[in-house]
Amino acid sequence: MKRIILGLSLVLMLIQNGFAKSDAEYDKEIRKATLEVNKQIDRCNKIAGNHLSDGNPEVCEKALKMIQKDYPNEKEFTSNMYVNAGLLYATSKKNYIKAYEYFMKSAKLGNIHAQKGLDILCREHSWACK
Repeated sequence: MKRIILGLSLVLMLIQNGFAKSDAEYDKEIRKATLEVNKQIDRCNKIAGNHLSDGNPEVCEKALKMIQKDYPNEKEFTSNMYVNAGLLYATSKKNYIKAYEYFMKSAKLGNIHAQKGLDILCREHSWACK
């Protein structure tokens, strides 16, 4: 009886190890996820850096979601994406309220560029001077 139980536990161990991912497979998945986040961040930075009048702030919002999901404690990237989204909302969509919201979120994380965005909004729209 002991031999049967020992044999079954050995078979179960082998089956479990056969389905388990190796460290190399986990590392590959992490690198892939990191690469995807970095690509999205680069897209957002490029669009916001060009100040395109037709730039899509949803690119930055997607980057924000990816950062918040994969790197919840990464405040610098998060605050930069908030600023970029704010810039795009202000310049391309002319949605100053949404831009204000993103600038405020970034300013609360300590981003000095967000304060500059808020100052510009304040000069152009008195309601932004809270």
